[in-house]
Amino acid sequence: FAKHIEAVGGEENLRAHTSRTIYGILIINVYNITGDIEIVAEAPNKLSTTIELGQFGTSRSGYNGTVGWSMDPMSGNRVLQGEALQGMIQSSDFYADNLNLGKGAIKQETIETVTFEDGEHYKVLLVDENGEESTLYFSKETGLLSGMDRMQFGLSGRVPTEIRLSNYVEFDGIKTASKFTSVQSGIKTIVELDSVSYAPPADNAFELPAVIQSKIGQ
Repeated sequence: FAKHIEAVGGEENLRAHTSRTIYGILIINVYNITGDIEIVAEAPNKLSTTIELGQFGTSRSGYNGTVGWSMDPMSGNRVLQGEALQGMIQSSDFYADNLNLGKGAIKQETIETVTFEDGEHYKVLLVDENGEESTLYFSKETGLLSGMDRMQFGLSGRVPTEIRLSNYVEFDGIKTASKFTSVQSGIKTIVELDSVSYAPPADNAFELPAVIQSKIGQ
């Protein structure tokens, strides 16, 4: 974990940034879907994601530190609860991929070295207080986080998810994986980043949409 934090820019540089806006492209080849994605985040745990999918419509979701929500053409407009809310809270952790790696784990163990296309990687087993296992992968050459295998919330509930991170690029002194590949229920999703900005977001970046606000307490 320490090698990864140093490799991406060091703890001091990471803590100097408390907001982040990402622009990129989302690709789901099996459905012939390509769309623009915008992710706005603020420490410690605020998140707003917008995905423009052309003929498939626009999908939005977020967490304002208290309320998790989702708006999309498939599942409609909803205030998240239960596992869906927990998944959103997990995704909203601003430092999840660096300073908070291994957070909540009561066991951490490097169990073997595995080979990906770009070389050898350490496989680290994590076990949380509920006994649930997940794994992290770190490049043996660079120390950078290169993958995660864990349970993650999807359309059919919590399902095993394989995530791979690659093509690290430096933005404002911080190295960030510019390509994320995830496989969930056999469906591969790719996100390729175009830019990362650490400028403060708009004042209303995490405000609840009116239609979501009206559903709270229903």
